[in-house]
Amino acid sequence: MKAASKILAAFGLAALIGGMVFFAAVMAPLVFTKLPPAVAGPFIRAVFPFYYLYCAISAAVAASGFWLRRQRKSALVLLVIIAAVLWAWLWLIPALDAMRAAGNTAGFNRGHSESVYLNAAELLAACWLLLRLV
Repeated sequence: MKAASKILAAFGLAALIGGMVFFAAVMAPLVFTKLPPAVAGPFIRAVFPFYYLYCAISAAVAASGFWLRRQRKSALVLLVIIAAVLWAWLWLIPALDAMRAAGNTAGFNRGHSESVYLNAAELLAACWLLLRLV
């Protein structure tokens, strides 16, 4: 059981980190450099629900692996990541969409910066957990 739970934790973290890095380093830049702005923005906003669902599921897989290993603090860090992902998905992104629609550029820019910092913090926490695991 110990080996299986370590594989579960490692697989979940690798999926989480890989998905986050791919989205930030490949997908978003590619969309905004290859598509016209009028298409790129709505397209990337349509991708967000899938991205956040993927992040929540992969973090839950990793958390279950740590929980089975009785590494409660690591599982708790992942539960915080899940909570942050759900908050961004269900509250922050709709709020940013509303600010954009209302023409509140300053509010949108501030909120977008917050989402970038939040995503970076989640990624750093996941990397830290992976380094501790291996």
